[in-house]
Amino acid sequence: MTISRTHIRRGSLITAVLALISSAFLVLPANADPVPFEDCPQGRFCLYDGSGGSGTRTDVAEGAKDEQYAGTVLSVKNNTRMWACVYTANQYGGSLQTVKPGNADAYVTDGVRWVVSSYKLVPTRALCFTGYERCENGDVCTFAERGGRGAMTVHVPAVDPATRNLGNSYGAEVAPKSVWNRTGKHLCFYLQPDYTGTWTGDDKKTYGAYVVLRGDSITIPGTLAGEFRSHELVNGTSECQ
Repeated sequence: MTISRTHIRRGSLITAVLALISSAFLVLPANADPVPFEDCPQGRFCLYDGSGGSGTRTDVAEGAKDEQYAGTVLSVKNNTRMWACVYTANQYGGSLQTVKPGNADAYVTDGVRWVVSSYKLVPTRALCFTGYERCENGDVCTFAERGGRGAMTVHVPAVDPATRNLGNSYGAEVAPKSVWNRTGKHLCFYLQPDYTGTWTGDDKKTYGAYVVLRGDSITIPGTLAGEFRSHELVNGTSECQ
């Protein structure tokens, strides 16, 4: 009799547990809300035109870049192994946001949209702060912003008919704030478009040229940034005007 009563109690307990499990399943919603960004595939950087990973999704591969992104972006998911660099202006200019591997980010703050105009995926976060890599070997490239960011101008050296200088003369539309001299010659910058002009350094000395050595990339000092109007290529720095 004792054995029989014990079996009955166990059977009743199992029946009760099964009933609870069944009732739990019955109260689950038929269509649960999706987890934000869960649709972003592995190895992709996903850009959404809605907040919180909603709306239309655009996927780009690891290492992708776009200097003039035309779409609307309100949120992103970086499902790659690289850092995502997101900029408010074309050509990696303006304000910058960085998204580490595996993270998501949103671009609406207090109802104001943070415009995404360009992006790139790079191996390290430090590379988000520069854009020098766009300059090809053998070129002189000047940039509208510090660190090689912003609009880039590639200068094709020409011999000036009057001065015979090998270089370029340009106006305020170029206004270089950083430069990469990827040539085999040294680079002499001048404040005037005719390869002349002087400036005073922190040491109070007067100089006729600002020199960028062959192979060097540099952000031009604040007092001179955006002020140069010509440059020439020379074999030795003593050849600068």
